[in-house]
Amino acid sequence: MTTWFLFLHVLAALWLAGGVFAGAVVRAQVRRAGDLAGKVFGLRLAWRLTAVYTLPGAIVAGLLGFYLVTARGYTFGTGWVQASAVLYVVMLAVSLLYLTPRLRRTLAAGEASLAAGSPSSEFQRLAAAKLPGILADVNALGIVILTLLMVVKPRG
Repeated sequence: MTTWFLFLHVLAALWLAGGVFAGAVVRAQVRRAGDLAGKVFGLRLAWRLTAVYTLPGAIVAGLLGFYLVTARGYTFGTGWVQASAVLYVVMLAVSLLYLTPRLRRTLAAGEASLAAGSPSSEFQRLAAAKLPGILADVNALGIVILTLLMVVKPRG
């Protein structure tokens, strides 16, 4: 039975990675968009990736991962398990508590600006912020580190 859960865990992790890495491409396109409509389109796409891929993938992969630790005979006292758990929880918290609400606000400000016909000062401020992109890229790096820890299992 744990083999099926492992399969679903890996599938959810791929689902998550698809959303995160595609989001990086979309963020780059939003920065390059020359007009407001192009920026808002990119933000809509980023929201869709977050809602359909990133968040569901993160939650399902994480829940199955925590289950698989004990089901496959590991303990939470093992170094790679502890490092993976801490990294996962930090990444999930950043996504749920900062990146997702920030994207929602930026998209709402972009939609309002599009309806008004010109970018509002709030939209310009939100769209110009560097921290969301940096944290999203750090999360992408975190996925690579999590994959390394789970494949190599150092000290485990």
